[in-house]
Order: sequence, then structure tokens, then C-alpha cells
Amino acid sequence: MIRQRLADWVSTPGGRRRARDLGFLAVLFVFVGLAYGPSLKHPPRADQWCFLADTRCDHTFLDTLRHSYSYNRTRKIGPGDTDLFRPVLFALLAAEKSAFEGRLAPPQALGIAFHCAVCALFLVLVRQIKGIVRPATEEADDGPDWFTYATVAFFALNPCVQELVIWHHLHGYLLFLLLLFGSMSCLLRYAADSDRGEPDARYLWAAWGLALVSAFTYELGQIYAILAGACAAFVAAPRVGTKRAVRIVAGFATIAVGYQTLNRIDERVHRDTYEPENLRPLMLKAAPTRATVVNTARYATYTMVQPFFPSLVQTSCGGQRLQVEESVWKGRRLKVLTPALAVSFAVFGAGLVLGFAGLRRLTREPSRLRLVALALPVALYAAYGAVTVLGRMNMRPYLPILSSNSYYAYTALLFGLLAASAGWHAVGGWGAPVRRWLAVGMLVSSALGAEYVREANVMVARHEKEWARPLEAVQEFVDKHRHEPGFSFRVDYAASDDIPIIHMVPVVRLVFDEWMCGPDPRYRVTIRDGKAHGERLRE
Repeated sequence: MIRQRLADWVSTPGGRRRARDLGFLAVLFVFVGLAYGPSLKHPPRADQWCFLADTRCDHTFLDTLRHSYSYNRTRKIGPGDTDLFRPVLFALLAAEKSAFEGRLAPPQALGIAFHCAVCALFLVLVRQIKGIVRPATEEADDGPDWFTYATVAFFALNPCVQELVIWHHLHGYLLFLLLLFGSMSCLLRYAADSDRGEPDARYLWAAWGLALVSAFTYELGQIYAILAGACAAFVAAPRVGTKRAVRIVAGFATIAVGYQTLNRIDERVHRDTYEPENLRPLMLKAAPTRATVVNTARYATYTMVQPFFPSLVQTSCGGQRLQVEESVWKGRRLKVLTPALAVSFAVFGAGLVLGFAGLRRLTREPSRLRLVALALPVALYAAYGAVTVLGRMNMRPYLPILSSNSYYAYTALLFGLLAASAGWHAVGGWGAPVRRWLAVGMLVSSALGAEYVREANVMVARHEKEWARPLEAVQEFVDKHRHEPGFSFRVDYAASDDIPIIHMVPVVRLVFDEWMCGPDPRYRVTIRDGKAHGERLRE
């Protein structure tokens, strides 16, 4: 019975395509797992230690959430970014702290799983955009979906984006992208149905709900909500009328209004716990300067040029972060033409030519739906660029702001590839063979990128090994004894191997404070050679 239904499903065009998609994603996820596997040994890093130190005495999810949902305004160690309100993001961190304790692999595995889910939704969106910009009469020219698959693989295994996957303090950004991409997919479905004269309001409501949650995960969600409402209304207006189109715009605008209202309330609630940065006047003053032009060029190069040159990527560990240098902007190693560099130049050049040709075609043959498919990702890329350039690069001119915050490339490259896909797929005729060769080049780049991702993750694991060893040792001891009534312990630091101290507290105390805060511990623990040895002090 099941076999027959499966055979019937695969025998349809839609079923065959879904079967190919599932097969591709299964293979892709294997490669992602192999490339990112070494990150399962990474301990907390950088700002995650600040979060753990500030919530050290919060031992349950609700206690941690209550004290950190507005962490940018309650943060004591390394305060900053006080204008930002991200309750969903910090709710996720509170949940991870409660669920994972000092275990290293589970939070890293969650980051890899989030990345895989983002790639799956990216595949859905690229295919939706392709279906919008490619005339049905030219659909057969491309044959199988190899180019679509190559685009997704190129992103999934790109070494420029890996920090957002392997630094589990940033999981909220991945959750934001899942919410935003889910909303975009529903929005494009509604827009496509509206263009055919059969709009389904359920997709619009789903897009609104996901956009709402995304706004409270990362502030870019507000901008997306306004763009989404305008795009949906623009496409649907001829079918649903002007009044209903205005209601659509107003409905999505309420997300930004609601966010700003709750943000202002939260500012008042926490007005005595933080010193406002008041960066807005400084940002406006620095906007019309040469620095903005230079930093915009750096941002564009780092996020949409350098990812096409994986062989030039240079990584290192610094400040407990994975540093990805601005290799292309600085022109390093560009003068020696290696085979890998030749492939990168060919891929980037072909993508550039195909993209401009597609853009020309889309603007010459205007269609509301096609314009939305192109304009929405372009606007999101530009909005994220404005946040990065005006709010980060201009405000911190003396720091290696891009190399030390390499995770900026993840979100920007996603938006950039969505916009590029609209142009790439819009070209018929000569575009089909170019796409096939471009797919080959992108797959070669993906294979090379996967190797660099794995090497970088091995490097971080080695660099952070001394931070990981005591956490793993104590976690094993806690798991063995945690169910004993009245279980608690203290660490004999004098008799133990050196244990890293951060923010003036040993790392094991930051993570396992729940079991170490009692005045009369049951066990005395010594940590030697990566093992925790317990001596019972009382019954």
C-alpha cells in the first residue's frame, strides 16, 4: 500500500521534483555535517561568556528569561547596543542554557540544524523566484534543477558565512532568517495567486504572523514587514481593489508600530538599569561622509564578491571569534592565478553578466509580480547593508569590524543570492548553457569551500580546547550524580589542572553554578587530564 502510493507520487512531475529535492537536501546535509562536524567540540565563546556570567545565578529557563529577555538593557558585562530589543532571540538563548548546561555538542548541532533548515527554505524561495521570473514557455530550456541546487550548495558550504553557524550565541539570527524566509515564501505564494486572480488570504495571514515574530527576534523584521505589506498590496491591488490593498499595507505596518511601542515601554521599564548610547545623532552625522561610501564598497565586496573566491579566504582565531579577513578588498593573493582562482573569476564573471542581462530583461518587460520578486530581496540586502554600514562600520571605524564580525556575510549573502537568482533565471535562450556552466563552477567552489569550513572548525576546536576540557569533565560528573538528593559540589582548584577564568570567575562556575552555590557541598571535585574526580564529603 505504502509502496504503491510512493510510486504514484513519484510518477507525477511534482512528485519527481520533490523526490529530487529531498535527495539533494539529504546529500547536501551530509556534506554540511562533514564540514561543520568539528564544531561539535567548540565551547562557548566571546559574548556567550558575558551572557552566562550575567545569568550565572539564574538556574531555570523562566528565571533566565525574566532577567535577560531585554539583555541589551540589563547586561552588566560589556554593555552596548542598548537601542536594540530582541526578546525572542534571548528567549532562545535562555532555553539553550537551561536545556544544554555545559554540553558542547547539542548547541552546536542545533546551529547546524538551523543552518540546514535555512538552506531548505532558501531552496524553496529560489524555486519560487524562478517560477515567477521565467516564462512558462522557456521552463524546459533549463532541464533539471541543477543550477538551483548549485546555488543552494554554494551558500550552504561557503566559508565566508560559517561563523553564524558555529557560534551558538548567534542562533537567534538563524531563527530570525527561518521566520523571515517562511514569511517570504507565504508572501510570494499569495502574490503569485493574486497575479492569477485567485488570492488566498491564509498565505497572507501566515506571512504576517511569521513577520511579527521575526521583528521581535531581530529588528530588521520591522523593515521587512513594511516591505512585505507594500509588495503584497502592489501585486494584489488590481484584483482586490485599492481599499483592501491599503488595509494590507496598514496591517503589516502595525508590526513595526507594535514593536516600537513595546520597545519604548521596555526602555522605560529598564531606564535605571542601563546608560543609553544615543547613537542616532552620531549615525545621521556620519551618514553623508566619505566613510559611508568606502564602507558601503567594503560591505558589498565582503558579502557579494569575496564569497565567490573561497581560495582567497583567510581565517584565524582572535578575541574568541573566527576572523575572516577582507582578502579581496585588500587585494591579497589576487596576482597569482591559480586553478581555483581562475574558476572563481569565471564563476563571478558569468554570474555578473547573466545577472545584468536578467535585470535588463525584468525591467524591460515590467510585471508587478516579477518586480516584487526582484525588488524584495534587493531591498532587504540594501536595508541590511544600511544597518551594517551606518550602525556598525561608521560607528566603529578603528576596529576590523567585518573580519571580527564575519557573520554579517551570512544574512547579506542570502539576500544577495536571492536577488541574483531573479536575474540569473530571467534570461532565456543563451542563458540556459551559461547557467549550466555556472552551476558546474559553483559546485566546484562549494567543494572547495567545504574543505575550508572543516579546516577552520578544526582550528577553532584546537584553539579553544583548554576551555572545553573542564566543561566536558564536570558535565560528565554532573550527569552521573545529578539525581542524588541534595547533590552539590565544589571544585578544588588548587589540586586541579589549570581552569580558564573569564570575567573573574572560573568557567565551570559560570556554567554549573546551580550545583556549586550551596554552603555545604556533598562532593569535592578535582579536574585532571580532562576527567572530574569526586570525593564524597557528606552523606
